[in-house]
Amino acid sequence: MSVNLLGSIVINGLAMGMVYAMIAMGLIMLIKAVGILNFAQGDLLMFGTFLVSFLIVDLEIPMGAALPLVMVLWGLLGAGFMMITYWPLRNASYPVAPVVATMGASLVLSEGVFLIWGTWPRTMPSLFQTADGRPATVNLFGAEIQVQFFAVIILGALLMFLVWILTEKLYVGKMMKAAAQDKYAARLIGIPHLLTTMVTYILVTELICSAGYMVAPIFAVTKSLSSLQLKAFAGTVIGGFGSIKGAVIGCLIVGLVEAFAQVNLSVYKEAVVFLVLMVFLIFRPGGLIRSKIQDKA
Repeated sequence: MSVNLLGSIVINGLAMGMVYAMIAMGLIMLIKAVGILNFAQGDLLMFGTFLVSFLIVDLEIPMGAALPLVMVLWGLLGAGFMMITYWPLRNASYPVAPVVATMGASLVLSEGVFLIWGTWPRTMPSLFQTADGRPATVNLFGAEIQVQFFAVIILGALLMFLVWILTEKLYVGKMMKAAAQDKYAARLIGIPHLLTTMVTYILVTELICSAGYMVAPIFAVTKSLSSLQLKAFAGTVIGGFGSIKGAVIGCLIVGLVEAFAQVNLSVYKEAVVFLVLMVFLIFRPGGLIRSKIQDKA
């Protein structure tokens, strides 16, 4: 394998692994803070990507003005999702009712995209373009690689770091943890459970929709973007279910495995990824980094 091909594969794999890691990080945040496994994670990403495509492509709003607006829309999407799928069912006698609700919401989001925007793939302009409007590229060991791949890696890492700072180091994060661990005690000291839960959902939605926006110029804006959550689930299990650090490592492994499988086994690249997952489930079911998830909410 030549050096230029190897470099291209690694950059591609890291970029896609970073996208899966952002989805997985949002997944773990919801599990830790609310105790909900969200099966609509990929559909939220897909719907949010269609929203930004609508603003930039259909309404032709400049990217600088569209991004703040779409972040508000993503926040409203996350808050609305929480109020529909979790809040009315949080005290249901059937404990997994909110999880089942996310499955229904997944179908609603998928069919909503079909009704609003149709089934045709939509293009998304790259964040970095040449003067004639083509995606900008850089030469790495003789291979031309889109700058968008490097942007996904760098911006994805930055976003995850900022979310980690917010949730682990700042007072807001401590409030979210307190409400998650003991919502009754949190109310006694003045921490509003509704507000902290809503902030969690908004943060998760902003994170995963940002991942969709960054990866859309590489592929296209289609309903198939929702399938990215399957590989994020695989990375989460490989890394260690319940550990954010493990999920990030596992998703980077998934991205690299998928990229290398694309070279000679492009038709079976998904099968290769889930074959690796099966190996981990057999020989190390706890994942690379074991973490116990306590019952929340």
